[in-house]
Amino acid sequence: MHFPVVQHLFNRNWARPTGFYLVTLFLFALAGPVMADEVANLYEASVPVANQDKDNRADAIRTAFTQVLIRVSGRSDITDAQQFPAIAQAVQTATRFAQQYRYIKTEPTPDNQEPGLVLWVRFDETALGNLLRNNQLPVWGTTRPATLLWLAVDNRGRRELLGADSRNAAYSILEDRAKLRGVPLRLPLLDLTDRTNLHVSDVWGNFESSILRASQRYQTEAVLVGRVFQSYGDNWTGRWSLYVESGREDWTVNGSSLADVLTPGIDKTAQSLALRYAQVYQVDTGKVLVEVKAIKGLADYNRVVKYLQSISHVTAVQPVELAAESAVFQLTIPGGRLAVARAVSLSRVLATVPVESVPVASIPVANAQDVPKPDPGKVTPDLIYRLVP
Repeated sequence: MHFPVVQHLFNRNWARPTGFYLVTLFLFALAGPVMADEVANLYEASVPVANQDKDNRADAIRTAFTQVLIRVSGRSDITDAQQFPAIAQAVQTATRFAQQYRYIKTEPTPDNQEPGLVLWVRFDETALGNLLRNNQLPVWGTTRPATLLWLAVDNRGRRELLGADSRNAAYSILEDRAKLRGVPLRLPLLDLTDRTNLHVSDVWGNFESSILRASQRYQTEAVLVGRVFQSYGDNWTGRWSLYVESGREDWTVNGSSLADVLTPGIDKTAQSLALRYAQVYQVDTGKVLVEVKAIKGLADYNRVVKYLQSISHVTAVQPVELAAESAVFQLTIPGGRLAVARAVSLSRVLATVPVESVPVASIPVANAQDVPKPDPGKVTPDLIYRLVP
């Protein structure tokens, strides 16, 4: 459908808006938009191999396919043959989902002086998405909520916080795991502001108010708090708390190494966030009407259209109604209204418009005939947003 009046509308004198509302979906009422990342290379994986033998390659492709399935669905149990027999069967024939692969030589490491070899594989996004959809499993898009991590490590009584400039074993483990699971991870700067607002004892004691107050400057969707320590029996313990959407989850893990207690922190976080943001698609696609206000010209209109088209899994964006300072679009997206709302909540392009309610008692009504009738020709949007300048 083409709207020849678009240019005419956007050539009018537009009134400047008096203000706009920012998205405030952080659990402790942030005064700005939350941070989200576009996670790249969701459908790619690299797996170490001993050689270029055909059987080794097939095994490596199955391993890579499993990694991608977990990353895209957010579920670590997705290859459980009893729960998802069709997925387990697909893993055995993973080569048919591979679009490209190549071998890459790696540099020698201090632990291994010989050059290594990895197999890089890219899988077919459409085919993999169809596999998940046909089995009623979620698909987590590329726009994902950022998570701020406060991690206190106790090494035989000496406690320290992990920061953005840290380069130690814990940092490497967390960085690799977050990349594997597709979790955008933030570490605090640990600058003067952080050290004034929060002490290692606050993190170790998991003092909620202090932690959340110190986290506000980072404007992330979730806050992950970890406390790990090594006992005298050389075993490790990790205690984790995840704060997201006004809720809190706690869990404890034990292991024989630092990695054993750090990786479950990332894994559980990925699973929890996926439950909130990954959509289980139905066979029927959803039609959602989205109204966007504060569009001040053709450039703004094009910006809105481009953004709506960029939302993960949106297959069509159709304008259905235009006004002087707003437009209504019909989006076609599996997952419907919730999928759009979740995606927009992580953006910095559109902000939620609060619903303005008027007490019923304040409306003078003489009789039933005085009650305004809805306009049958007026489009009623499912979601209403305002364009952020």
